[in-house]
Formats: sequence, structure tokens, C-alpha cells
Amino acid sequence: MQSDPYPDMYAHVSGEFEPEAENVVYYTFDDGPSKNTVEILDILKEKNAKATFFVTGQGGEEYEEVLRRMVAEGHGIGLHTYSHDYRKIYSSVENYLEDFNRIRMYVKEVTGVEPSIFRFPGGSAKSSYASEETMREIRREMKRRGYLYYDWNVVSGDDKAQVTPSQTLVENILKGAEGKTRVMVLCHDDGMRTSAAETLSIVIDALREKGYAFKKITEHTRPIQFSNHDEEA
Repeated sequence: MQSDPYPDMYAHVSGEFEPEAENVVYYTFDDGPSKNTVEILDILKEKNAKATFFVTGQGGEEYEEVLRRMVAEGHGIGLHTYSHDYRKIYSSVENYLEDFNRIRMYVKEVTGVEPSIFRFPGGSAKSSYASEETMREIRREMKRRGYLYYDWNVVSGDDKAQVTPSQTLVENILKGAEGKTRVMVLCHDDGMRTSAAETLSIVIDALREKGYAFKKITEHTRPIQFSNHDEEA
């Protein structure tokens, strides 16, 4: 890799995190926007709740207005690579940076916002498409550039090859949230996840009854990370 192939691809964050609030939910959606996103945004607006969307470029021009709506309504936007092509992005540091830069520039052009937060497709742990050393190098390089990556501590289970019933997703999320004061939920927003909005509505009501607030992730939110090792500093 050349010394600095993307000299302007640096996140200028303070590195200071807000005090960790108790009973907070960070509801996150990967892979969108999609045909389901408008309904998700409608539910969030109705419930006066915030979420975070780790977006890709797969939707194209059709969903640019949806991206702008996310920003206008106060939700968090994070980067999730442009192509979401595991085999490509995890083949080398160079390929990961190329794809990351593409989604960075796309989101900036469409929304005027340049996120400093992101999520690795599949999470930050070892990928079946990358060696442990390659993943470590990618994490180190992204950390060097100042970006913050966010994993999760609750999974909805909506990543299957078929539509998962909303009741199953609700049960997974509520069970996963038990005993946690900070809940970072992994959900997906590709076109197949048609039960996402219904699940969201039920979960918001159920967790609010238990005293949880729904917030977006910002650069001041302390990350939940699978692979935050000291040797990566």
C-alpha cells in the first residue's frame, strides 16, 4: 500500500466519550437504505425515537432522498462500505480502504454529512473472507485514520436467508437486552427484512416500559467492540 492513498480520509474526532447513560438502547440497522427504510423511519418518527443506520451504496439514486431524510430527522448515519462485498473488501487493506472511501464520498455528496463512525460488515472479529492478520491490519489502519467502529451486544436474528417472523425478532431482542444497561441492537435493512418496522414498533414500546431511552450513536458514544485489543493502538 502506498504511504497514504486517501490523504483526506481522516476523521477528526475529539476522542472524548459521553458518560455512559443507563438504560439506553442504540437501535442500529445495517445494509440499507432499502424499500423498507421509509416505513422504519415512519415508525421512529411516530415513536419519537432515534436510531443509527450503517449504510451502503447498493440502493443507488433511488434512495438518496431516504438518506437525506435520515439526517433531517436526527438519526445517526454510519458507513458500512459501498459494495458490502465481503470477498472484495476483506481481501486486502487496499481494497477495504477503496470501498470505504467510496461510501464516504457518496454519503457526503448526498447528505452533506461525513460520518466518523462505521461498522465492519460481519463485525470487527475475524472474517471467513480474511485472515486474522488482514483484519487486524484493517482495524489498525481505520483506527489510525481516526474512525470509530461499532459492533453490538444484542442480535435480532434477522440475518437469515428467509424472512424471520417479527415475533421471533422481538423475543430475541428483549431476551438479549435483559440485564444490560447499554443495549446496541444489530438489525438489518435490506429489501428482504420486511418484518423490521413491525418489530421496531413493538420493541420500542416494550423497552420503554422497562425504562429504556432510544438514542443514536455519535462519535461521543463509547463503542462496543469485539476486537479492541491494546496491540492495535
